[in-house]
Amino acid sequence: MKKQAKAIYFNGIVQGVGFRPFVFKLAEELDVKGWVNNSSRGVTIHAEGNNLDLFYQRLRTEAPPLAQILTAGSVDIEIINYEKFEITDSETVEDTDVLISPDVATCQACLKDMADPKNRFYQFPFTNCTNCGPRYTIIRDVPYDRTLTTMSDFPMCQSCEADYKNPSNRRFHAQPVACTNCGPKLQLLDALGRPLAGLGADQLAQGGIIAVKGLGGFHLVCDARNPEAVRRLRERKERGAKPFAVMARSMAKAHSEVVISGKEEELLHSPAAPIVVLERRSGISDSLPEEIAPGLHTLGMMLPYTPLHYLLFEGPFDFLVMTSANLSGRPLIYTNDEALASLQGVADFYLIHDRDIFHPCDDSVLQVIGDEAVFLRRARGYVPLPILMSAFQVKTSLLGAGGDLKNAFCLARGQRAFVSQYLGDMEGYENFQRFRQELESFQRVVNITPSSMAYDKHPNYHLTGFALEQSMPKQAVQHHHAHLVSVLGEWDRPEATLGVICDGTGFGEDDCIWGFEFLYGNSSGYERKAHLEYLGLPGGDAGAKHPLRIAYAYLKTLLTDEVWQKTMSLWSALPIHERQILDRQLETGVQVFQTSSAGRLFDAVSGLLGVCTKVTYEGQAAIELESTAARFLNSGLQPIEESFSYPYEIRAENGVLILGVGVLFQALVHDLLQGVSREEIAFRFHITVARAIVDLAVRLGVESGPLVLSGGVFQNKLLTEAVLFNCKEKGIRVLRSRTLPPGDGGLAFGQLLIANEVL
Repeated sequence: MKKQAKAIYFNGIVQGVGFRPFVFKLAEELDVKGWVNNSSRGVTIHAEGNNLDLFYQRLRTEAPPLAQILTAGSVDIEIINYEKFEITDSETVEDTDVLISPDVATCQACLKDMADPKNRFYQFPFTNCTNCGPRYTIIRDVPYDRTLTTMSDFPMCQSCEADYKNPSNRRFHAQPVACTNCGPKLQLLDALGRPLAGLGADQLAQGGIIAVKGLGGFHLVCDARNPEAVRRLRERKERGAKPFAVMARSMAKAHSEVVISGKEEELLHSPAAPIVVLERRSGISDSLPEEIAPGLHTLGMMLPYTPLHYLLFEGPFDFLVMTSANLSGRPLIYTNDEALASLQGVADFYLIHDRDIFHPCDDSVLQVIGDEAVFLRRARGYVPLPILMSAFQVKTSLLGAGGDLKNAFCLARGQRAFVSQYLGDMEGYENFQRFRQELESFQRVVNITPSSMAYDKHPNYHLTGFALEQSMPKQAVQHHHAHLVSVLGEWDRPEATLGVICDGTGFGEDDCIWGFEFLYGNSSGYERKAHLEYLGLPGGDAGAKHPLRIAYAYLKTLLTDEVWQKTMSLWSALPIHERQILDRQLETGVQVFQTSSAGRLFDAVSGLLGVCTKVTYEGQAAIELESTAARFLNSGLQPIEESFSYPYEIRAENGVLILGVGVLFQALVHDLLQGVSREEIAFRFHITVARAIVDLAVRLGVESGPLVLSGGVFQNKLLTEAVLFNCKEKGIRVLRSRTLPPGDGGLAFGQLLIANEVL
């Protein structure tokens, strides 16, 4: 066979995942000469040999497990007659086009090294190789080389350099490689910042709370089986009733506390190692304290994903509370100085290290809903993976700013969109500064500098103000339209589609608060086809913190005087002066805002049933209502059937279908006054809403579908699975978010696609 020379190019996630070592070994096996390097466009290979077609084919089909090849190509070039194959220095070109891998959980080979007393990586808390370890959180710029990461502060020792240069070693060109001799150092400190011995196992065992610097930021950690430690952590962090995440020593231990399906186990064991929301086992004598997740039938569980986590579990613990270290309403803490300054009085001890985090990144959170993994929060392990589009072409570099709640922004150009990690809510100076900081640094990672932008139409959003300050072309986008198009973009469907968008709040075209919307449209526009009837919400969005007040206002509006009088016994938890204020508000309309919000509907029922009467975290009333309903479902007393739902009304007004809930509340109040359990009522309410959603979709002519489901309410597993059940019964195909959260974490992508059409 005649000798050839080819230039071969690969683009995608091909840096930091062992791709060049793989190319090197394959070249040696097939007697190919030349070189391979990282460039700002991916991986470039100069190959000379007699069987380059086989070489190219195997490069594509046998790539390392963490590699994701998006584009590949080869062209014939002039033979130079290289005598060997080598890895050459990275080259930088102006037009960067390379994808960075997310952070990856520690691999089994590195764990084996850590467990071997004769190995120089023995108990080293920063052990990694080309198959695992930090990536996105430590990179400052591309290409992915050590000099452009926060590991540049740690020159390799002779042994690590030998591994790094040895093609047969799995640390060959692993950029964060280091060992006990040359790598980052851990230090345990007391509350005053004085050095202590050990990693904190003794302190945790005695009920202490430790601020631990992890992969993407600090965690606050305590022994999950110590109710007093959990209670103190909740009080100090001012967390209200918001659930804590728990890290289990092993999958076997996790199984002892929660029910884990095959799909859920796969997620827990995946390289991304997210938190997975799982159903608690009932009737366990030695179960974790209720205080970890008050009022909920679920636990957010994860497995150790860094060497340091495994070292912490050498203490006498099966479960550790592992919650993000941030004060209530403020961004994740990720620097040593900030932790020592801000966590005084919260943490008893600090476990810090000297490897800087460049991109702070929270843990990702998923839940399996209807056999599919649904993001509740997308961050570590998944960012900065792109969304790939073929039916959509973003004509210019675009920014989608996202919303003020659960913010994540999106940058896109061509047929790739990059959604940032979860950044939190935009209230407060620190949160907004974190948004600006990440927006600037994310642009370098994905090499997109926006020339135009999209933002939410809500006039009072902080990000609306930010957008209006920018000197680039911009487009305001209706909130629920963005939700619809975000899902269509994920599925690469440009055609107009019917979607039901259920969430807490979104600024409507008529200046009302929308949130239970049936929209027909695509990125070019939409038509509002149906919605929940408007109801008066005292205090507007701020009123969401008081579910019982919402229930009072809704029932007083919807019920007849005769039925209303029968409800007097239900308001004992609402002080008389509050009722008087609400009465005056409803009479005058002062500070009462009209809303069609699904979220507020769930809040009202939660408050009415006494499940949650005061909200301490976003979505609490609805989340606790779902748990209450799930307890009835798990009791096995009643199958899901149509006769079990409450009545509702569908009427037409000005060519739009309206879902009326007056008869629903009348029936619900009747059950409540008759002594029916709140678990059964909560369950029946969920079944009713699911049935109404599908009923409306059918009346709007959805037939076989598809029907888009989006909005934060579809993070409710019970409701969503009931909707999916009803759709399956009627042969309706459903489209849901796959790679983004259905809530506001997916909003920016939809905004961007709409602005792309308009601008």
